[in-house]
Amino acid sequence: MYLLFFLIPFTPTSTAIPNYAKTGCNDTCGNNVTIPYPFGIGAGCAINQWYTIDCNNSTPYLTALNHLEVLAVNLEDQTITVNTPTVSYCQNPAQNSSQTISIDLGTTPFLFSKLHNKFVLEGCGTAAMMDNRTVITGCSTSCLNNDTSTVSERNNCLGISCCQAAIPHYLNSYSMNVTGLSGDGGCGYGFLVDEDSYVNGRFSVAVNNAVVPVSLLWTITSSDTPLFCCFGYLDIRYLELNTGNGTSVKSLKCPFPYNIYKGNPYLYNGCEGVSISMGVLLLVASSYALYKWIKKTKERRQRKRFFKRNGGLLLKQQEEADPSLVGKTILFTSRELEKATDNFNENRILGRGGQGTVYKGMLVDGRIVAIKKSKVVGESQLEQFINEVVILSQVNHRNVVKLLGCCLETDVPLLVSEFIPNGTLERPISLTRFGENRNLATHFMLAMQVVIKEGTRDELLSLANLAMRCLNLNGKYRPTMKEVAIELENVRISHIPSTVQTSTTPAMYGEEVLMLEYDESSAFLSSMIA
Repeated sequence: MYLLFFLIPFTPTSTAIPNYAKTGCNDTCGNNVTIPYPFGIGAGCAINQWYTIDCNNSTPYLTALNHLEVLAVNLEDQTITVNTPTVSYCQNPAQNSSQTISIDLGTTPFLFSKLHNKFVLEGCGTAAMMDNRTVITGCSTSCLNNDTSTVSERNNCLGISCCQAAIPHYLNSYSMNVTGLSGDGGCGYGFLVDEDSYVNGRFSVAVNNAVVPVSLLWTITSSDTPLFCCFGYLDIRYLELNTGNGTSVKSLKCPFPYNIYKGNPYLYNGCEGVSISMGVLLLVASSYALYKWIKKTKERRQRKRFFKRNGGLLLKQQEEADPSLVGKTILFTSRELEKATDNFNENRILGRGGQGTVYKGMLVDGRIVAIKKSKVVGESQLEQFINEVVILSQVNHRNVVKLLGCCLETDVPLLVSEFIPNGTLERPISLTRFGENRNLATHFMLAMQVVIKEGTRDELLSLANLAMRCLNLNGKYRPTMKEVAIELENVRISHIPSTVQTSTTPAMYGEEVLMLEYDESSAFLSSMIA
């Protein structure tokens, strides 16, 4: 949480009105037109002389372009909308009439925007737009019954008394020629126009000295002034604008998410709210990252603590003492078993009992396993538990459920054994005589009782020798469970020479398995994997 307290003092809470113009400069002319930087009202308020705005009688004019009236400045589109003249004609009934107009932006940093303008002809005739005497676009109209009336619905400018065309690239200059068709008279108008203004009918061309709104793209180069978009938080975008004939103009732009922030990204301190929003986002992101890191650290430490408490160090010591044990017992992670059982879903339960619950799971390699989750484990039994895990992990017999491994990272140890389909298992003949005593340790004790009561001296010595070998502190000299089972079987056969009747007993999961009771001398693990 220290990171949060570190971030909070550096998160501004200012709610001041956003800045659009340079300090000491007005950002509005009249009531409706905002003049943001890099434009400026008066000398010293713009990025350079090309962007100077003259505010005369509450109407803004772009000084560099013959005082064209400014209608709007759009920082997001990087355009300024100005009024420009149209080309008009009125037909002579005896002959066609033709008019031409040329507009040149010269060396100014402005271009006619190809994205925001379109070329339009209203009336009966043909219109063409040229760039350096080359026709780049044009259109023609037809009039029904010589109807030369003006268009009432500009959304339907599809060739009847009105046509339109897109311009193919950004333009520094253009010429427009409009030719009217011979007929009964009437007027027509050709013009380049801002598309949004045209569709919404914000002007009229059927008046003397008519003007139409046109969008000019303004450009900024690195030589104009250093740009620091919003305190330097936003990366400058580099634009390359196609001007036709394989030529282009380069420009800088400050990208700005206007749906989130307010202000002017072209001013160093113009993005009011950006510091607050970025601070909040940084705070939220950092808090979440810190929470995840703390959670993972706690879980990792908890797993280590459980591993140590559940005898993990004892298991490692036995493997170090006896290299042959390495790899015999698989140590599963808690995440592996949670995934295998769908977080120990109730639908995966095979059975419940006094000792715990058995789940059916599927490992990542596709193996189906039975996973025993005990209710409680006494610390005094952990050493015995680890010893038996090591021993039983080595047992590999077709009639014995294979113990695959365990998980020591959880509150209580989890045992993982192979899953027996259909719930049955053929039991070995050697265990048939002992009925429900399925534990090998109990088997051993019962065999000793039989030999003591009925056996010979040699049989008793064999069992005593086997017991001494099983109790050897050095794992190298202890017999495997398979060897113990074989020797017990040999003792039994030598003591009972008669024919033994073969029988089978079902392997069980769940309540029947978990509720089996053994003598206190039986091993702890046997009650967990029986």
